[in-house]
Amino acid sequence: MSWIELIGLLITALIVPYVVQLIKTEAITGNKARWIAVGISIAAGVVVAFIGGIPDTPTAWITCILAAIGAVQMAYAAFKAVGITNKWLEALGAINYKAEGNE
Repeated sequence: MSWIELIGLLITALIVPYVVQLIKTEAITGNKARWIAVGISIAAGVVVAFIGGIPDTPTAWITCILAAIGAVQMAYAAFKAVGITNKWLEALGAINYKAEGNE
């Protein structure tokens, strides 16, 4: 396991659930909770995007970008379940919804 895979695993398996629980129990509230959720969601996206290494072809860049979007959506869905929302991440989440032909 490479170091980036380890970081990805820690974010998705430990950090996201831990912070979701902190928000759920109201240990973190308001704007602080919102910005922590946004930061962790973006970190998950960046880490997952580069697990395969730095892209060197246009196809690899597309895969990297889609992996980042998927990881951000996954992490943010966990935060949204406990009431944390953000306009920018909601718009990013709508990308998949519109791509499936929904309006």
